[in-house]
Amino acid sequence: MAEVWDYEPTCGENVTRIAMELCVVATKDGRECRARFNDIVLVAQPGQGPDSVVAFYLAESKRREERHRLLLKGALMAAPEHMTLIDPEGWQKTVEANSDPYGKAAVDYAHLWARLMEGRIANGDTVAGCAEEASHLANVDGITCFMYGCAVSILSKVWKHGEELRRWHNLDAQVKDEGERAKMATKGHEEDTRKEG
Repeated sequence: MAEVWDYEPTCGENVTRIAMELCVVATKDGRECRARFNDIVLVAQPGQGPDSVVAFYLAESKRREERHRLLLKGALMAAPEHMTLIDPEGWQKTVEANSDPYGKAAVDYAHLWARLMEGRIANGDTVAGCAEEASHLANVDGITCFMYGCAVSILSKVWKHGEELRRWHNLDAQVKDEGERAKMATKGHEEDTRKEG
């Protein structure tokens, strides 16, 4: 069996460009070529044209979008209509301050994410047990890493389970042991507060 060539796309490339590159190399070298683009594996065989690779990508993208839509619809059936707020005024200020498309997308994502987690928590799950999966399911607009961080920050301040989410996020996103140190510092502060009271 001939060696397979794995192509690594770079930031800014599009599926048409990648399909053309795969097909050129597959035909020139007489071997199968693959690339992962938006988590979809594209494959080109010798003699294959780029249109069929692009068509596969578009069909697979559509299939995944439909699956995501159905999963979200099902999850929303178990979710409350609104997240449970501990700071309604803070939430309202956040919504009003983020009326531009970018800010609104982050706020909408935070709200949907909290609702999905709250639905799972009501059925016995924990924030740590559902946060990551719910975050992917809530990502309907293609949020950025910065928007994700904003959502964590917003929810940590206004949502009923926000502190638990913040702690989970710190551990999940930690570099070395910074999340564990932050958790211990918070735990020590809580113990000090209990001693004072």
